[in-house]
Amino acid sequence: MIARNHKIFALLVAIVMMLACAPTLAPATVSVPTFDPNSVGTVIAQTAGAASTQTALMAPPTLTSTVPPTFTSVPTETPTATFIFILPTMTVPPTFIQPGSSGDDYECQIISQTPINNTVIQHTSVFDARWMVVNVGKLSWDSNNADYRYTSGTKMHRTGAFDFAQSIPPGGMYEFVVAMQAPDEPGTYTTTWKITTGKARFCSMSITIVVN
Repeated sequence: MIARNHKIFALLVAIVMMLACAPTLAPATVSVPTFDPNSVGTVIAQTAGAASTQTALMAPPTLTSTVPPTFTSVPTETPTATFIFILPTMTVPPTFIQPGSSGDDYECQIISQTPINNTVIQHTSVFDARWMVVNVGKLSWDSNNADYRYTSGTKMHRTGAFDFAQSIPPGGMYEFVVAMQAPDEPGTYTTTWKITTGKARFCSMSITIVVN
């Protein structure tokens, strides 16, 4: 009995010694990070900024529309048809009457005429009647009291009388020009003009045209 108690005691002593030699385990210390309330706003701001940057990078490029300049349309001018009539001229052979040979104070000689008689002209067409005349009388055609004017026939003229631009002495030559317009109706028309000075009327100048 005593021997058995000694064995138990010896076992207990051995267990105590083993426990005394075992290393002491210190409790593990867990470090908990300190929470900063401003860090949430910083993270949100950084996240929003990153999202904005990513959105800008992923967004399709903005197309800038360039409007072409507006050109003012210049109205196109419509060309006006111009009718040119080549009117035949009647020319008298240059055999001049000797001035004063007839004994008349006022006398003329027609050298040429445009247009010649019976020229065909379109209705309402404008033309010039021309006579080249030589003074073969004894007296001058004084520009102060001489003129040439319409006397009879169809009134195709625009102005019925014209003054002389200068005095024409015996042997002098002068061209009479009268702007006229052909009648509207077809037919044959004659107009007659004369030189007048004081009470004298002389140098009958007639033109006959055919209107179609």
